[in-house]
Amino acid sequence: MKILVFVDLHESKASFAELKKKASSVDLILCCGDMTIFEHDLHGMIKKIASLKKPTFLIHGNHEEAPHVKAECKQYENLAFCHKRVYDFQGIGIIGYGGGGFSEEDAGFDKFMEKAKKHLRKKNILLTHAPPYNTAADLVWDEHVGNISYRNALRYFDYAFSGHIHETAGKQEKVGKTLVMNPGPKGKIIIIKEN
Repeated sequence: MKILVFVDLHESKASFAELKKKASSVDLILCCGDMTIFEHDLHGMIKKIASLKKPTFLIHGNHEEAPHVKAECKQYENLAFCHKRVYDFQGIGIIGYGGGGFSEEDAGFDKFMEKAKKHLRKKNILLTHAPPYNTAADLVWDEHVGNISYRNALRYFDYAFSGHIHETAGKQEKVGKTLVMNPGPKGKIIIIKEN
């Protein structure tokens, strides 16, 4: 399965043009939030993402409010707002937790994970806006600024995609079995092989 994942688009026309090219060859699209700049033209950005005509799971970032993104997504059959949700897409678990980006720990996420981990599949993807702590995705000026709660949950996932830290766009590393990545606004294509 080919997946296009992106984050921090922030209404960039150039980055969206890159996403559009990449989207034609994928089976699924994942968005980790911050499509807009403080919700400016949220309707238009969600419409653009829907126009890629692929099944798409997305969460909000710190530039969007969850209820607003959820309402916009409801207008399109190919979009699913997955904040605090667990979805199955062709046997792959997709777990989303949006917003934030500035906290070291998140008790709300920990509580959500207690329920979510009961519904995991053979392969699982975590979508957060903020990155997990102490990874290539959260290192800025020799300091780790990510979320410890997300880091503690990595053991349940094969992939963990996030953004928020623009300086780490394109960075990735393996933490145990988990590929942690900030795919950036132009997106990355990931191939998931079936076992």
